[in-house]
Amino acid sequence: MKTILGKGLCSILLLTLTLASSPLLADEQDASSTSVLFRYKSLEGHLVVQQSIPPAAAARGYEIITNTGRILKTVNASPKGADAVKAAEQMRREAELAEWDANLNRRFSTVKDIESAKQRSLLELRGNLSILRANLSGVVLQLEEQQRRAGTMERSGRPVSDTIQSNIATLEAEVIEVEKQIEQRSAALENASEKFDQDIERFKVINP
Repeated sequence: MKTILGKGLCSILLLTLTLASSPLLADEQDASSTSVLFRYKSLEGHLVVQQSIPPAAAARGYEIITNTGRILKTVNASPKGADAVKAAEQMRREAELAEWDANLNRRFSTVKDIESAKQRSLLELRGNLSILRANLSGVVLQLEEQQRRAGTMERSGRPVSDTIQSNIATLEAEVIEVEKQIEQRSAALENASEKFDQDIERFKVINP
């Protein structure tokens, strides 16, 4: 039984490593990332990077950067108060949009290019989901077998062995972990599909 459990755990670990190192997924995720951030100095002189900026910091001046640290815009000191924050948010949105547009034009030449990238990405995500679901089915079967053995022992008046109790606990934890991964990958699949659809619509706007 220990060997069976080891194979189940190894398959999940291997899948996790495969997903984390997948060049296609990493490439598509990098390509679709359009978030931009504020970088400014605190009153103590420390650099702060975050998605929002307080009024006082906006008034002192700041930089708008990508999530990799590339500077998109440098803003000098501006009026204090809510107007400064409003202006900063507007510039952040404009910079984010410009970064998105540049990203799209850099990676794609036509709408068909985006559609092809979408198909590749979704195909890989669906494949990952299929592997996870197969893993889950295997683990559930192992768990049911261990529970059946435990029930047989109890009905015969014998105590359930420590080994079987340990196996049941391990398999139950494994079921929870695989179900969690399936939920995460399902959400990633839905989000990826929506993001590619947004990319297609935006590409049509900037390349009529």
